[in-house]
Amino acid sequence: MKFPKLFGKKKDEEEEDDFDPEDFEGEDEAADEPPEENPHADIDEDMEVGGGSPEGGHGDDDDDNDDEDEAADAGAKKKAILFAAVGGAVVLLSALGGVGWWYFSGDSVPPKAAAVRPGQPAKQEDGSIAMAMPPKAGSLNSRAGGGLSLNQMAGGAVAPEQPVPGQPMPAQPSEAPAAAAPSSAADAEAPLAQPAALNEAPTSLNSLNSLNASTSPGGGVVVPAVGNTLLATIPDHAGSADQSQALSRAPVRALLEEKEGLKGQLPKIGANGALPWQSYARPSDPGITGPRIAIMIENIGLSRSASMAAINKLPPEISLILSPYGSDLNDWMFRSRLAGHEVFVSLPMESENFPMEDPGPLGLDTRIQAAENEKRFDLVLSSVGGYVGVVTMMGSRFMKAEGQMRKVLQPLKTRGLMFVIGGEKKRTDAPSIAAELALPRAESEVYIDEEPRIQPIRESLDRLESIAKDKGFAIATARPFPVTIKTILDWEKTLKDKDVKLVPVSALAQGAGGN
Repeated sequence: MKFPKLFGKKKDEEEEDDFDPEDFEGEDEAADEPPEENPHADIDEDMEVGGGSPEGGHGDDDDDNDDEDEAADAGAKKKAILFAAVGGAVVLLSALGGVGWWYFSGDSVPPKAAAVRPGQPAKQEDGSIAMAMPPKAGSLNSRAGGGLSLNQMAGGAVAPEQPVPGQPMPAQPSEAPAAAAPSSAADAEAPLAQPAALNEAPTSLNSLNSLNASTSPGGGVVVPAVGNTLLATIPDHAGSADQSQALSRAPVRALLEEKEGLKGQLPKIGANGALPWQSYARPSDPGITGPRIAIMIENIGLSRSASMAAINKLPPEISLILSPYGSDLNDWMFRSRLAGHEVFVSLPMESENFPMEDPGPLGLDTRIQAAENEKRFDLVLSSVGGYVGVVTMMGSRFMKAEGQMRKVLQPLKTRGLMFVIGGEKKRTDAPSIAAELALPRAESEVYIDEEPRIQPIRESLDRLESIAKDKGFAIATARPFPVTIKTILDWEKTLKDKDVKLVPVSALAQGAGGN
């Protein structure tokens, strides 16, 4: 009988082997010997056929398998260690490469700061941003004389004499009266450029805003509303130096009263029946015929240069409005009346566009308690003495609240003041309530410099003339921008030929003692 080999050749090869009797000689001898007792018989029976050696033993194969498993485990551990080492080396080399690139790629010498071009931000050493703000085309806020136009700047031309970040700005004139002489050596050496003709678009981007901006380290950029540079080129009005135009000193003590909790004094009707609005108004010829126009300038007291320009350069018939948020209001009252201007006080009110239009902490508001509104109202009325009345600021929402408006208009009537609605004409019940109370009142038709450029201001003035010819009178509100002041002065010269008269706002008051 032939047994197949347990190891070695495949089955097909084994079937082809020749028969060899010698292969079984040892087996025949072993068969004649009695079988030895196998202590592991039970275990051997459970072993698979072919799991042991040809002699029937298993010890050597088990040892071999254990050795092979240990070798396989050792090889796997070596591979894992090798992969970990290679990965760590790659990460380390990448980190070292990044650090080396960062260190060696930088310039040893910092680049020179480039000049600041108008309309482009330049970063200061402290991280602040300075920006030369270009004016709108056609604006009087830009100076004439040798500058580059906005289109040229866009084409890549370099602006002359622009500030360099990190370097001090040339000395600029301080906030002094607009008509004053240059206040520094730099001002004296550099003559002021003349303003461009109204029919010509200014060609320089060195606007008042950029000239007066502060780029000192740590200070960021400070852009005042109005500067001195261009205002100094506008001559003072001929009547500003005429002492005969000056109004009487104000306030009158007999027209003031104290109220507990207020630092200032409130206006009141005099014991002899004198009304503050008539006592402080600029006298006007009652026999004037033809269309009459009144213009009032707001925000007096917020900017010294702008306020001085409005006082000294505009004709005395133009009324001025002091801001309750300004400082030294009594001084501005004195200066204004000395130049012949009657004065009003701005009354901030809640706007429908809040918070985009914020009347400030003194603003009358429909959302707060009536006692708080009364407190704010008294603070505004007591901020200065000697004014004709109040002019609303914003108020598109507050003036629609009839109950709230009555609480404002009734005290104005009791104190003998005039009530004026400022800005663009609004649809409110305030005029009808004021008429019901027989309160001296007026209403602005146009905001002439809503867009502070020459052409839009001219169009607003033409519209104002048209309204005055239809109604017999018209009132407008404006701000003390250089372009506004210059355009009003040029427009005033044309009124004689149009048979239109410029009068103070009080001359157009409707109601008790008015028109």
